[in-house]
Amino acid sequence: MIRFFANAKYDFMGMRKKAAFISFSLIGITVLILIGNLFVPGRGSILNWGIDFLGGTQIQLELEKSSSRESVKKAMESLGYKDFDVIKFGSNKKYYIRMRSFSSISDEKKIAIENGFKAKYNTNLFRVRFSESGDSVKVRFFKPVDLKDFSTIFTQLGIDAKLPDVTLSQESVEYSSKLKKGEKAVWEKEHSHLLDYAETTGVSPLKNEYTITLKSISEKLGAELTGKMKQPVNILSVESRGPQVGKRLRVNGILSLLYAIGFILLYIVIRFDIKFAPGAIIALVHDVSITVGIFALFYMEFSLPILAALLTIVGYSLNDTIVVYDRIRENIIKLRSKNLEKVINISLNETLSRTTLTSITTLFSVLAIAIMATGVLRDFAFAMIIGIVVGTYSSIWVASPMVLWFNATFEEIAERLGERKKEEDPDDYLIDEDEDEDDNDEKPEKELTEEEQKSQAVRKAKRMKRKPKGGRGGKR
Repeated sequence: MIRFFANAKYDFMGMRKKAAFISFSLIGITVLILIGNLFVPGRGSILNWGIDFLGGTQIQLELEKSSSRESVKKAMESLGYKDFDVIKFGSNKKYYIRMRSFSSISDEKKIAIENGFKAKYNTNLFRVRFSESGDSVKVRFFKPVDLKDFSTIFTQLGIDAKLPDVTLSQESVEYSSKLKKGEKAVWEKEHSHLLDYAETTGVSPLKNEYTITLKSISEKLGAELTGKMKQPVNILSVESRGPQVGKRLRVNGILSLLYAIGFILLYIVIRFDIKFAPGAIIALVHDVSITVGIFALFYMEFSLPILAALLTIVGYSLNDTIVVYDRIRENIIKLRSKNLEKVINISLNETLSRTTLTSITTLFSVLAIAIMATGVLRDFAFAMIIGIVVGTYSSIWVASPMVLWFNATFEEIAERLGERKKEEDPDDYLIDEDEDEDDNDEKPEKELTEEEQKSQAVRKAKRMKRKPKGGRGGKR
């Protein structure tokens, strides 16, 4: 069986300062890129957030005849759409269209509709409210109105609108049937009995509120592409997210990363030692930061699949770090005579073969996806490639050196606490003036009085208290 790096003796810890400089530089560049994107023309945001986080629409459509992705893209551009992506799946007839547009009508059209109702009904208009998706509008009045007048407003604006179906209330129908020919209707209410509508989905007589249905963005796009490409276009599915939902997903995505890192910290503290935990967390933050930085540099779309890739990178990098930590912990007990730096170096060389083979095989699998896939799946694979490379690097040159650094820091803190305790209670640490340097020079017990023997036992107990403990907790 071939074993790579069987007799490896690389001085990884000797290169830790250079590695630290590289890591700090990359993270610093990442921060500068994120801030710089806010001021770069055409960007204006730290990341190129996808529709999952900003809101938008994803439409799955099928063409009657085969057509290229470029043809669909040109048709969309000629229709005036911006910020969209066309992704082919399966045959040349099926495509995904992802766009930032969420509503079928623009903000200008919404203002025009509201102004049209204000001009028509003046003081009788209470409010005009649009649905979040923009496919319906609710108009509320102080007094009942005739729905037939609504069509004039939308026709003038060139908007295809469907008025709600209305039926008269049972009371109004019965009253109308009792009227004799030529008899004038006398209605107790302020409005005519012909406006006494029954409660339906689109009509609320109690509120004097009416719901007008507009074309959804998928219906509008389907009709426009049918005319532009001169062939039937069938809409198979539509997925939309409003801006508020996108904002909530963005916050939840960040919280999921923080929760994952928090639980990992707790796990490492329980399984290993508190000296190991900070290094693993710093390595994970290091990997995620650099991956995000590369996406910010190329301004690639950052969507939910990319967030899933970041969580996968966290898991992959942690698995590699745990393997290294396990070997370090074993060698700390096995190689008591060596200092911690040499123990970490030996452990890294022993696990180098496993680390390299695991990273290479995983990298080949992800590369295949990156080469063959398109769209979001390709971006996911790209994020994973970055994570595998950076995660392998961080397990060796970030997580492991952090163990050495935190161990030295904790020992220094322990020494300071010991000195402070010594100052607070010097009697436990000072040797009596009459105490001999060497235990062997003490007088035989038979020559000592009972009081002298007790004093000698106390001094001996103090000396034993000052002796350092051996093993993992003592000095190397």
